[in-house]
Amino acid sequence: MQLQWRVGSMDTWEADCLIFFVVEKEAEFLPGFGKWLRDEGRWLAGCSALSDFQGKPQQTAVFYAPQDRKIPRVICAGLGPREKLDAERLRGGAAAALRQCRELKLARPALPATALDGLPLERSRSLEEALIGGMGGLYRFTALKTRDVDAESFPESLLLFSEVEPDDAFHAAASYAESLVSGISLARDLVVAPGNQVTPTFMAEIAQGLAESYGFRLRLINLQEAEKMGMGAFAAVARGSREPACIIVLEHCPPGMDEDPPIVFVGKGITFDTGGISLKPSAKMEAMKQDMAGAAAVLGAFEVLGRTRFQKRVLGIMPCTENMPDGKAYKPGDVIQSMSGLTVEVISTDAEGRMILCDAITFALQYKPAILLDLATLTGACIVALGNEAAGIMGNRDELVEELCTLGAEVGERLWPLPLWDSYFDYIKSDIADFKNVGERSAGTIVGGIFLKQFVTDETPWAHIDIAGTAWTEKDIASSPKGATGFGVRLLTEVLKRRPKLGWG
Repeated sequence: MQLQWRVGSMDTWEADCLIFFVVEKEAEFLPGFGKWLRDEGRWLAGCSALSDFQGKPQQTAVFYAPQDRKIPRVICAGLGPREKLDAERLRGGAAAALRQCRELKLARPALPATALDGLPLERSRSLEEALIGGMGGLYRFTALKTRDVDAESFPESLLLFSEVEPDDAFHAAASYAESLVSGISLARDLVVAPGNQVTPTFMAEIAQGLAESYGFRLRLINLQEAEKMGMGAFAAVARGSREPACIIVLEHCPPGMDEDPPIVFVGKGITFDTGGISLKPSAKMEAMKQDMAGAAAVLGAFEVLGRTRFQKRVLGIMPCTENMPDGKAYKPGDVIQSMSGLTVEVISTDAEGRMILCDAITFALQYKPAILLDLATLTGACIVALGNEAAGIMGNRDELVEELCTLGAEVGERLWPLPLWDSYFDYIKSDIADFKNVGERSAGTIVGGIFLKQFVTDETPWAHIDIAGTAWTEKDIASSPKGATGFGVRLLTEVLKRRPKLGWG
């Protein structure tokens, strides 16, 4: 769906519908809606159906205009009570409105800029959130369907009406929202698509396309090269699959920044996880195509980065492989030497994510990162602890974790901090190696974090984000339909956008 600006007086507006927002339990409408009702919508102002509309969160109502009107209908979307009105409610309201447009097969709905007046957010921020929610809420994966897909193409465009030329901040907000939704959609596509399509090679091809489109540097490290580099942990997992494994290294380096310490994102890219020799139960194994959601989020963030061109040196490192039970697969009881030189006793081959991440982290340290963030669908224990409401976060800088939690709450990708006390290392002590790759049942998410912490230097600000519960939703939520959420794309992008203002920058 494309965004199109239209500047002119209200009486010149033409569209399939107008979208306005309504706050629950308020006697007066928001200023922009009230002005339109007085100037152009008197036919609706006295309508009892409008008076009956309650404005509950994501509630919508369609009002049909007399036949002589240029705009035949108005859609109102509820935001809930003002005391609870925030960016999430606005995203949800916009998503509900545009989903209603799709149900009605409306090609060209319109959002007046004045519809955002009177909201608690700054005006350009309101536009940004409404567009992210509205466009993101329309997401559907139809690439593999051969029928019944026509309705998914609606709306074709969203018109943005303004009576005066919008200022630069308003234009920038719309452009940023469009870029962000593009990146989130890329991540969603990769996570939703099946494992026989999204292989490590396919992930590399996506990275190649980004590099060609936006001028990123790209390095692809195959299994043989990884072995020569000493990436024993990554190689141990990769040898079990007939699909060629690779480590994708994307770099955005603006002129003159080659010596700058980069911001580094590491994303887990297990394109299908059977559990390996420690085979998973067959029930729900099809969901294990999602185990590359961390890498997908990094690729999505680079899509946004390519469009926005933030002036920062950024690296994305994505170890990609399947985890399969082959004759060459690693086994429980094996001892593996990682790229760092540390040895790992394998207790479960189904803890493969931390095995590939530890070598990716060691590789990343060669670049002397200013910040190192890793994203991974790492542990089912994180879903047990936090459900689908928040990702778990751990790190070696309290201020970094706190800032990321604050940022995540603001942009709708909530994080919940978990401790990484040194005493948790006792859970993975080994009699024959430096440590084990899993502990017992307790503190499963933290154990994953404490494992990865062994590979991070104290000098490097680092956070580990476990997105096992947030990468996928089994139900429609405010601005994300059932399926892949693209979680992490916005968080990583906002880190790039706001880092100079953050205390740990």
